Amino acid sequence: MPSLAVLAPIVIPLVAAAVITAFGLARVDLGRIACAFGAWGSVAALLVVWLSVRSTQQLHLGPLGFGSSLLLRIDAVGFAFGLIVTVPAAVLLSLQPRTWQEATVAIVGVAAAVTAVEAGGVVLTALAGGTAATLAVVQLDTEEVKAPHPSWGVLLGAWLALSWAGVIFEVGAGTDGFSAVPVASLTVPVFALIAVAALGASGLFPWRSWPSQLWSRPSLRAAGMSVATLYPLGFYLLVREYEFGDGRYPQPALNVVLAGLGVAVALGAAIRAQGAANRREFLGEVIPGFGGFALMTIALGTPLGLVAGLLSLATAGALTACLALLPDRSGLPSLVAIAAAVGLPPGLAFGARVLGLESTFEAGNSIGLIGLAGAATWVVWVAAAARAVGLPAGRGHAVAETFPRIALAIAAATIVAGPALAAFQSSFADPAQGEVMTGSAAGSVAGGLVTVETVSTVLPALTLFIPLVAMAVLVYAFAATAPVRGQARPALFTMPGRETSARLWAAIRAARLPEQYRSVVDLRAIEPAAAGGHAVLWLAALAALVFAVTR
Repeated sequence: MPSLAVLAPIVIPLVAAAVITAFGLARVDLGRIACAFGAWGSVAALLVVWLSVRSTQQLHLGPLGFGSSLLLRIDAVGFAFGLIVTVPAAVLLSLQPRTWQEATVAIVGVAAAVTAVEAGGVVLTALAGGTAATLAVVQLDTEEVKAPHPSWGVLLGAWLALSWAGVIFEVGAGTDGFSAVPVASLTVPVFALIAVAALGASGLFPWRSWPSQLWSRPSLRAAGMSVATLYPLGFYLLVREYEFGDGRYPQPALNVVLAGLGVAVALGAAIRAQGAANRREFLGEVIPGFGGFALMTIALGTPLGLVAGLLSLATAGALTACLALLPDRSGLPSLVAIAAAVGLPPGLAFGARVLGLESTFEAGNSIGLIGLAGAATWVVWVAAAARAVGLPAGRGHAVAETFPRIALAIAAATIVAGPALAAFQSSFADPAQGEVMTGSAAGSVAGGLVTVETVSTVLPALTLFIPLVAMAVLVYAFAATAPVRGQARPALFTMPGRETSARLWAAIRAARLPEQYRSVVDLRAIEPAAAGGHAVLWLAALAALVFAVTR
């Protein structure tokens, strides 16, 4: 396989964007055809480049600046995260209608996200991630400027923190390459800087952050694309930190802190989900819930935990496409989507969470308590799902952008694919964890196409989950098919001080500079200017970032 093939997953979407723009300027809207070609072409290129050799392929395009290089590579980690990003994005771009301007920005955002996971160094990853974040904000504000959207300043600040870490690597180690940085260079302060960047990039906080706020928008076209392309990138950074540290974080306490934060993120989403006023609010907490469980297991520092985290992220990617296509009404698609989202057996989410909880107990010490908290959080999620079945649908989005049969097929596929958990683990997640945890032996995971073998047990995924699938089909076939009617149900519990904290946050957001200073410092004016369709400003900002971190 020639090394230039590494460029294909990036170049194909860019070519599609150029074609869409050229025809759009000629008043010919290619619409979903060119988008589908660009996005699915990127997926196909990733599959061909990796599956043909199953080893790292890289391309060096010259120096990017002092100590950093323009290096692109596709290894097992890049392949896994590349698919997590591109497959749901390809589904959405192939189905949902967009103007040619929106399609161009969306497909370029896919190329930027793929560049971030293919980048061979920290600085290039930061530049590509900052570009993807900027394009996501442009998509959201172009669609509806007053609807909820992430703060461009916060997102860009996260990627600036990552670029800062890259500069530290360049100065201290002479390189910022993921595979070239010495283990001793990953000190606790540098690790913390990268971790803060990862948490900020994906909005991994216990409170309601942008991954859940976006699902309350009147249209979910830009929301689905933003979550698909941006949300996995923070986890990508946390996984790459294992490569810096030869399979481990600098201090075991860091694993405990991040795993505990993961439980807090999942629990916060579960609490909001069980108190949701309608089904749209419940579904808006699904992806943050998956993210919390994935953060909990990835941070454990064991191969089994990392495998469980990658399986959770892959399932979350599929459900991102499902939720963006799901109509806001009762029916079988909503019911199956809720079942898939909450992790009912024998779905992929169920298998990933079982492996994740098992990994916490195998890790031992205080991590076992985190596993108990994770199990309790899962129980809250199941209760929230039972309540969500009878909730009113909530605010509906345009019929033209909903595809109930496709959403049903995606949700059902994540459930029916449960028996293939061992196959996904061995072919998708295992190579990625082996890439970054070569120096780790604790909590090993093995198996094949039928079973998942861990230190303490053997999970016969194929032989155990197939009967569960058959039972589920029989139950549905013989059960009554009366439609579920929306009805008000009380929440299980409410968080104390929630209204007080909401009022405090509203007061903070309402704070304004005195009039005489607004002409000097107007930070709020920067974000609308950057996301208002004027590309010159944010391109100049990215150019300034490139100059700052490479000179």
